[in-house]
Amino acid sequence: MQYPCLTLTQLEALETDFVAFLIVNGVEGETWKTLNETNPDQAQELVSLFSQVVWEKVLKETKYVKRISASERIFGFLGEREGVLLIGQEQAGNWQFHKAHKQWNTGREAEVMALLEQGFERATEAAYNEISQLIK
Repeated sequence: MQYPCLTLTQLEALETDFVAFLIVNGVEGETWKTLNETNPDQAQELVSLFSQVVWEKVLKETKYVKRISASERIFGFLGEREGVLLIGQEQAGNWQFHKAHKQWNTGREAEVMALLEQGFERATEAAYNEISQLIK
């Protein structure tokens, strides 16, 4: 699967890792600057390749996600074969909680990426367990 290219802000946050990636790929200091100026397409290819490596690592390591708004609280556990969502929804001032299971159809990493694109963010196991205590 092709993942999106990291933004400039994301690249800046991962600058040390990106520099190490460039060095491993034979591109050091001035070489990167020259490459960026003389062959921006090749420089973009390196950024894209680095982005793929980062996304693969992030998606494999993401086990818990959350999405919180004024009217809903969703926490998820992302297992190897399926995901479990703990969903809290506000209805007339009361919170209703339920659990949903989802089998992965397109592969785990693709499903995790889809959740992140829907506004979910990484969460902790403790946060997930806290919400799971509310569902009987």
